[in-house]
Amino acid sequence: MADVPSTTVRPALLTADSFSQLSTSDFALGVTLSPRGNELAIHAQLFSERPSKTHGRSEAKKPSLSNQDAVWMAKWGSTPTSAVKLYGDSYVTFKHLQVSARQRQDEGIPFESSQNIELLHGYTEMYMENVQAYIDQLGMEENVDLESYEHWTTVYVTLGLFQTLLTPQSGLMTGLVGEELLLWLNMNFVAPTSEQARQYAHKEKPWLEEGFWDYLTRATIRGLWKGASHFFNILSSHPSPILRRIAPQLVKTLESHPRSTSYGTEQEFFSAHSRWSDSVRLLRRELQMLNKTEGQGDWREGVEELMGILEGKQAVIMNVCSEGEGAAGWREAVAVWGIWIRPDFKRQDLPDTLALINDTLPIDGSYPDEAAQAALVSQQLKRFLHNSARQDPWLGAHVADLMENMDMVVYDTPIADDDEEFDDETNIPADALTLRDVLVMDYAEQILHADPGSWQIEFDYLAACGPEGKARLGAVLSRLAVDVEDDNSVDRSKEIGGLLDTQEDRMDEEGIDEEKSLARLTGMQRVQKLVEVCKDYALWEEMETLCKVVARLLIQRRRYGDAIAYSIYAKDFKTVSRISDLLLEEYIVRGRDEFIELVNSVPDVSDVLLDSPTFHLGGMSSLAMTSFRNRLAFLERYAAFHKDFRDGKKKDAASGLMNMLNSDLVPKWWWGVILIDAAGLCNEDEMWFEESDAYDLLRHVEEIYIRADQGCAPDYLGALEKMMQQDMQKEDSRRGDGGGVTVEAALKQLEVVRLALARYLARSFTMRGGR
Repeated sequence: MADVPSTTVRPALLTADSFSQLSTSDFALGVTLSPRGNELAIHAQLFSERPSKTHGRSEAKKPSLSNQDAVWMAKWGSTPTSAVKLYGDSYVTFKHLQVSARQRQDEGIPFESSQNIELLHGYTEMYMENVQAYIDQLGMEENVDLESYEHWTTVYVTLGLFQTLLTPQSGLMTGLVGEELLLWLNMNFVAPTSEQARQYAHKEKPWLEEGFWDYLTRATIRGLWKGASHFFNILSSHPSPILRRIAPQLVKTLESHPRSTSYGTEQEFFSAHSRWSDSVRLLRRELQMLNKTEGQGDWREGVEELMGILEGKQAVIMNVCSEGEGAAGWREAVAVWGIWIRPDFKRQDLPDTLALINDTLPIDGSYPDEAAQAALVSQQLKRFLHNSARQDPWLGAHVADLMENMDMVVYDTPIADDDEEFDDETNIPADALTLRDVLVMDYAEQILHADPGSWQIEFDYLAACGPEGKARLGAVLSRLAVDVEDDNSVDRSKEIGGLLDTQEDRMDEEGIDEEKSLARLTGMQRVQKLVEVCKDYALWEEMETLCKVVARLLIQRRRYGDAIAYSIYAKDFKTVSRISDLLLEEYIVRGRDEFIELVNSVPDVSDVLLDSPTFHLGGMSSLAMTSFRNRLAFLERYAAFHKDFRDGKKKDAASGLMNMLNSDLVPKWWWGVILIDAAGLCNEDEMWFEESDAYDLLRHVEEIYIRADQGCAPDYLGALEKMMQQDMQKEDSRRGDGGGVTVEAALKQLEVVRLALARYLARSFTMRGGR
């Protein structure tokens, strides 16, 4: 039986008991894959194919799970630890490029100008340095991952070809390209090797060694004959008099071979090359005059092949590029074409040249790197981008961004056979995305999203992709896990932050200081940054959702002050009201001192509203604002009342209590509690209330009795009942029995208040009469 692909979700979603319950129900766990990222959603769903064990059942049997309606989000795969530095380094380069692009646009620098191309050459070089550093890192690991090492080496090669053809160091796209292509070839497809040179160096007669003439041929076609000059000179001691005669002239011809980089103008180079070609023809005539049979099977074939290269014979050059050690096929042929066959070889000649070469040296499109490089040489830029992304999403995203900075805008439309006209916008749908945006977003979601520590990098890549990127940024943000606990644990985000810091000496940090600091954020610092991200990109709905989630987490941790602030940010006034009730519950359960401390953590509402990123958007009704302001004002004044009472400021406490009642700030359900508080002051030796205040308190007591007769006592005595219940539970825990609090018991407690007020008024009357 074939193995079924599977993955393990950690931590486990269900306990053994819960799984047993699920297996006997009509439900199973369903999985929905994300269409873009490496995420999946797991949820309970009706399993219609499971046979019913009970005939005549009218309803599906649900599993008795407490979280049966939950949706679990999970990811597979992760960013290799060794790749974190590459992604962090290249992110810094990418971010700086976006800043530079805006500056160049403001300065009016044309896309096609040499100044712009020179700048992009520098950024391409930075990306190449990023990749090379990663390759070096992979090579130094104890257990070298050969697959990754070879993969990123091919990425470096493709990126180097991109730099050679589209972002040359000179900034000129119209110049000769032969020398630049040859340099790319020799840097990435090394041949002949130093090992081959050492193999022949100590031989007295190296021409007798197998592969010697192939070595000379490869060195010549690669323009590296100077490195093999020793072996060319040693031919002067060959037993053949003909070869001894021809060898010095061959060396002289090679030494005089003109290179375009040695001349100030193309015309000077062409003139020099024409004179050199005459010398090659003279050498050929002299060789033909010599004995044509001598050296057959020995040196004659090697010399003929060398002469064919010097003469620029296509058949000979194609053969050398296809056979022998170090042959690089069509890539080698393209790279040497401008050295030996077409000295006037320019970038516009590349497509036709490659088509001609492919008749003899075909392209193997099954290799993504080969397909990408061939498309680039053919100037089929849409194919190049698709194949670059197939080679590696990192490569596709960054070369597409570089191309768009050269105004090479490629749209995400189907590829035609003749897609050379990459800038044809005649049939582009109005809602078509640029391929740059598609590839950058895919890179952000597929690669960076696999590493939770890279969230701030992912945000910036998505944000650089227009409205669609902004929409995806909002979707990613809404799925991002947040926490409100600050800790000192080392995570991948800190690792990235440290790596970003190492870039300070490489480039101007304008525009990226903030990103470096982000990478080390945890807990509430991260939450605050996410709020800033929402604000920066006008993601108001996502901000409200985020703030609601954060407020809920803060409530769970009894951080009510911060929870109120984030609820206001979310315009969630119901939660503000709920938090107000929770603070009063804290008073009931935990007592006065902790209540005062918790209320002191509540921020000033006016300051919160001014700081709220969504306040300027409106949408806050005056009624709602008045309601939650009154609730918070009551908490503040009630805490101040208890603080004054605790600190012995009884007069201030009495005054504050009456102000709360007279301004209608006291919630109805709290009336019973606050009247009990008033009774405590009435029982003091000092007269803290005015006589009119005492009558006003008595009026509130009587109103409760009237409402009680109407069946509304719980609306006024709810808090008092809870306090009495709390006290009773403490007492019952000591006595070992239990019971409940009734409305009648609460009303009876209110009789104490009525009695205290009656006595207080009597004392007041007596004192007034005495005066």
